[in-house]
Amino acid sequence: MSSSDIHIPGYTIHSAIGHGGMASVYLATQESLNRKVAIKVLRNSTEAGIGERFINEARYIANLNSPHIITIYDISTLKNGDCYIAMEFIGGGEVADNLPGLTTVEGKLQVIRQIALGLGVVHENGIIHRDVKPSNILFREDGTAVLTDFGIAKEIDNDSDLTQVGFSLGSPSYSSPEQAQCLPIDSTTDIYSLGVVLLELLLGHNPFKGDSHTSTALNHIQLPVPELPSEYHYLAPLVNKMLAKDPGNRHQSARELIGEIDLALQMAGDAPQHTRPRRFGADQFRRLRLPALPAISLSAAFSRMLSAPASLLSRLGTTFVRHRAPLPTLSSGRLVGGLATVSLGALMVMVYFGAFYQSETEREITRLLEQAEQSMQAGRYIAPAADNARDLYRQVLQLDNTNLTAILGMKTAEQKQVEAYLAEGAQALADGRLQRPEQNNALHFFHQALAIDAKNSRAQTGIRKVIQEYIRLARIEMSESDYSDAHYYLDSGLNIAPNNAMLLSLSDEVRKREARALTQQQARQRPRTRQRQEKPPTVRTYIRSALDKLRSKMGGD
Repeated sequence: MSSSDIHIPGYTIHSAIGHGGMASVYLATQESLNRKVAIKVLRNSTEAGIGERFINEARYIANLNSPHIITIYDISTLKNGDCYIAMEFIGGGEVADNLPGLTTVEGKLQVIRQIALGLGVVHENGIIHRDVKPSNILFREDGTAVLTDFGIAKEIDNDSDLTQVGFSLGSPSYSSPEQAQCLPIDSTTDIYSLGVVLLELLLGHNPFKGDSHTSTALNHIQLPVPELPSEYHYLAPLVNKMLAKDPGNRHQSARELIGEIDLALQMAGDAPQHTRPRRFGADQFRRLRLPALPAISLSAAFSRMLSAPASLLSRLGTTFVRHRAPLPTLSSGRLVGGLATVSLGALMVMVYFGAFYQSETEREITRLLEQAEQSMQAGRYIAPAADNARDLYRQVLQLDNTNLTAILGMKTAEQKQVEAYLAEGAQALADGRLQRPEQNNALHFFHQALAIDAKNSRAQTGIRKVIQEYIRLARIEMSESDYSDAHYYLDSGLNIAPNNAMLLSLSDEVRKREARALTQQQARQRPRTRQRQEKPPTVRTYIRSALDKLRSKMGGD
């Protein structure tokens, strides 16, 4: 369908700007506001309920508010029944159009961060995008990255660059392993797809893309994450976690992902690629007739030397003095050259020995990281005190305070422990263990979670649920006039939240009801007492009294 065939009241259609498997996008002007818009038309909308799904998803997205999510203006249908959406026109192109400007790692990470911010809003509203890929990331004129095309009509859409058309949701080149296998998915599938986009930005190509739908799907399921170039080595933990095959090993929320991207941005800022020191590697050491060592920077070597034990420096100095060459007695120019040669030799020896010291440190770091991973797998996240993952990561950071694996590992260990506390708290709440037994109750577990993450909303909600349960139990006892137990539950709740308005109100109500019940009980008891005191004599009493008088009279006669 050409642009001349499209007629929408209130819009002037200019030209087609994109075509998909079942949809086309047109540039138009909204006449009432005289602004450019993009209009997406879904062809054959009446087939298999596709149009209904198209409109429903558009309505969901229209309610989302984020600078990194495309804005939807209008949803309706054409005369022939085809559905259309009028949305924000974004004129800055997609990722491929902006690659010349994305030359720094900071720029690439910022794009991923902005899309993660958009995904955070999407996921918090119970929506899964299902089709995060470079062509669905557009840029405004100011450079803001915007997420578009929220899986609308994607049941029958596919990558145009693959040779086989399938019915899987999303684009195979960026699909998660579970998505490729048509398994149930959650929000982490979008995080995986965004990880593929990041990997493509770093490598310059998508390593999972095969020559067919099937081969691409198998690559996502089977292929390990490729090794990053050396200048991006510090990003490996971030990329590996985003691209974990098991959804449970990925970032569990966009917020968690953004936190780790921020750490990566800090590290990128500390050592930007264009200002990194020159590195000495195997070739340079071969020229000096020294064994090849791993590439190290000159500044790093000096840093290691300064932190090396005094005994090592002493031995190094003694060795150099013992084997120094006599200075040539030549002209001043040659003497300077000779001094420079000797100084360079001394420098290389220092670098050489410093590298060995560095290697020893790196071996210790590797050992600690392996132990930390074992502790993580065993569930020893922050306890026991002598053997837990967090403490092991801290030891790594004492040796290398920029180690991203340890930085992220510490954060992950704490998050895992928080998740464990939240799960135990939820179970205790379901079992009715509100504050008893000690250290095995809902309140305890939620407080433990907050001790690690003071702003954790789920733990705060858990504590509110404990209070609500006390209120519920108190009301039951009040309805049964068991005011003693009602007081117990309300007092327990007030120990948690002394200023809770509902607890205070119910406590007052219980006291009033208790007082009324006591007054009524006393009122019922007083009439019975008067009745006993004022009760007239019975017939038996008269007979007995008459007999007593008769006996007394007869005895007197």
